[in-house]
Amino acid sequence: MTLLPEDNFHVLYEKLQYKFQDVELLQVALTHSSWCAENGGSPSNERLEFLGDAVLGMAVTRYIFNQYPELSEGKLSQLRALVVSSSSLSQLAEEIGVGSCLRLGKGQMASGNAIPPSMLEDAMEAIIGATFLDGGWEAAEDLVLRLLGERIEENSKRNNEDAKSRLQALAGQHFSASPEYVFNSEGPAHEMKFFVDVSINGRFLGHGEGRSKKEAMQFAAEQALDLLMDEEELNTDKMR
Repeated sequence: MTLLPEDNFHVLYEKLQYKFQDVELLQVALTHSSWCAENGGSPSNERLEFLGDAVLGMAVTRYIFNQYPELSEGKLSQLRALVVSSSSLSQLAEEIGVGSCLRLGKGQMASGNAIPPSMLEDAMEAIIGATFLDGGWEAAEDLVLRLLGERIEENSKRNNEDAKSRLQALAGQHFSASPEYVFNSEGPAHEMKFFVDVSINGRFLGHGEGRSKKEAMQFAAEQALDLLMDEEELNTDKMR
């Protein structure tokens, strides 16, 4: 593979604060399959993305497990999901200039559209995978925590908010949407009981009951969070 000069990656190197011993690994991490389709024989970043996804998950899991001993298993899962979400990784990739270094096919470049967030997310995971191969676990873990440390801290504070606020954040990061609540009530005014259903993008996720709308919303949001976290764990297990 023909390597691009390291100067082309100056900004990215500066943001990563890691200098590759084997620059070709970084080159592959920044190579999209659309470029490979037009340049036969060159590997894409898909395998590195697969590896990086696992390294990222382990690095974040290990850190938050040790850093936040007061958090329950459920809240640890919620925190990890927020930190490694697609929007979190694609935003990080934009911040450190990954998009400007991606090797894309002519068709993708000719479209004139912005690079899709999913493509940035994949490249970010591939860079983590490449760092692991180049420098080992310690180098990869240091990279993950250096780049995502502030996000972990921010989301750990958010994770201590009430269930409704946490569901709002999770919905925005994972589904680019807001939860929708539907209210019902029954009983006389002095003994009113409230019922709430919550959904995201039209999908029912939880039901809550309480003596106030706020209480019912919290129960519904908690149920929705539990369901989404169970699904997150299932998806993670399938990838292992």
